Amino acid sequence: MRRVLLSVAILATLSSPAFATGGFSCAVDDRNVAFEAEAGFSYSLGGILNFRGQLDLPADLAQKGLDKVTLDPSSLTHHWLHDGELRLLVHAESGDGQPFAALDFVMMTTLDEEGLNYDGTYSLKVEGADLDEPVRRTGKVSCSAG
Repeated sequence: MRRVLLSVAILATLSSPAFATGGFSCAVDDRNVAFEAEAGFSYSLGGILNFRGQLDLPADLAQKGLDKVTLDPSSLTHHWLHDGELRLLVHAESGDGQPFAALDFVMMTTLDEEGLNYDGTYSLKVEGADLDEPVRRTGKVSCSAG
């Protein structure tokens, strides 16, 4: 009888819905960058799941191989999701056979009072063999969360 009761208790625990995950979608479309990304996340661990998106640079910033970058989990080199903050560091480099070029897109946001949106700023750094020094730009970013 004990085994039956224990089995029922375990099954009831396992069958209850888990509300430990959510998701976000972020976007920027200004003169510096067009950026869209989305991912799932774990509320309990602060982990980012299935990160994906697109980052497009305007012609005056684009380096060969970095004008249109498809983002995947390997592009997300650092993230922070804790206590009402969502921060992402996206890094990309030009491909093989192309002159060296790299970009870092850093966004730092905080959760609004309603708990539905993360708003904040981004910084973009582009460097490359064709540039004398890195180019830096900043702007505003907004993310919806659920």
